[in-house]
Amino acid sequence: MSAPMNTRLPSKDVYYFTIRSNIYLIVLIAVLTFLPWNTETILDIVSQTLRSSEIIIASILTSNLLIGVHVSQKSNFIKKSLSYRIRAILKGACYYMLATCFFHVIAVLYGAPFFENISQTFHFGALLASTAVFPGLCILGLNVSNWIRVFSQNGADLGPESVIQVSAVSSIVGAWVGAFPIPLDWDRDWQEWPITCMVGNLLGYMTGLVISAIHLCVRYNQLRKHKVT
Repeated sequence: MSAPMNTRLPSKDVYYFTIRSNIYLIVLIAVLTFLPWNTETILDIVSQTLRSSEIIIASILTSNLLIGVHVSQKSNFIKKSLSYRIRAILKGACYYMLATCFFHVIAVLYGAPFFENISQTFHFGALLASTAVFPGLCILGLNVSNWIRVFSQNGADLGPESVIQVSAVSSIVGAWVGAFPIPLDWDRDWQEWPITCMVGNLLGYMTGLVISAIHLCVRYNQLRKHKVT
């Protein structure tokens, strides 16, 4: 009988790779989002919301795709036929677009403009799908049982799966919290839809990466000491 997921000691390589990946993503998002703030450059999410979000989305997607490729080299996916892998990639892209449209609709239902700022709302949906769904597609794949195990049964393995579990939830929570400043009468340019929700989403994602990294460090050292003793 196998041990519970969260008590299974990950390998040293998985441990260090996951920590390095989290640090890289945190630094990447911080550099792309907060360093150019109010600089009127192409990366300024306040004045160039669409272009800046496109660059951030592309960076997050590319980074998580590379992480997924590295993880898949140690799984059965890389051993599958080329046609199988191509179909899986195309299905994953379709699911990502469906997630984007889903978050777009949810945003509208929660008060985002229906006929106005359609492009801004779609970009927000794409950004949220990039942090909450796409990493899971890269690591968990299209197997529904994997998603149920990680998100419904608290059965995430320590490592990339535990990072996905925490960061996905924190991304959604961050996007929701980011909506609170919008109706306030502060008359700030960054209060325009969907800037605060995008920033909240990214802050939530970064927070999830930090929390999951700390959790991984603590649990890894606890399990290693327990294994030694």
